[in-house]
Amino acid sequence: MSLIPSRTSFNMSASAVLTDIKKGGNEKRNQFVWENQERVYAIALLATGSPQDAQEITIATFRNAFATLKQGLPKKESDMTIWDWLSQFVVEACYEYHESHSDPPVEAEIDPMADGSANMDWETTVLLGVQRIRRCLGSLPEDQQKVFYLRHHLDLNYEQISTVLNQSPEMTKASLFRARVQIVKCLGRG
Repeated sequence: MSLIPSRTSFNMSASAVLTDIKKGGNEKRNQFVWENQERVYAIALLATGSPQDAQEITIATFRNAFATLKQGLPKKESDMTIWDWLSQFVVEACYEYHESHSDPPVEAEIDPMADGSANMDWETTVLLGVQRIRRCLGSLPEDQQKVFYLRHHLDLNYEQISTVLNQSPEMTKASLFRARVQIVKCLGRG
């Protein structure tokens, strides 16, 4: 669930949107890219830290996504959203980038029982005022800001975030938990 509303509906049916793109040709493809490129680029920039590399990942994401349209569309009965469909391509492109440009993810020893992250769910606690959350987000360390942004603004799941940031899923969960705790503390202070 996204905390910050966007100008585009990412929850539309993938089947319906992709059928429309196939029928509409280049004009519909260009419109789709225009509406989604900012979100894809944001993920790529968080993954790489480089505007040039992020641009290349964005281009690869759409190239790969459109290439699959020749093979078929998601089933009409599927509850897959357009963002679920597109996000798999940006995550895949980030994975390929890390495979050729980064060291393997660091496997840090994390004990989720030590900080309570093993059995806590803070998803509902962050649905407060957007301005207060932004202020609190600004006080987080950069790694926690990235994880929080990818999860709550760009709607990626833990595995996808881990791939984008080239870190273990455990590290992602721990960073997100710590970010949520710090935001809750910050919001409690007003």
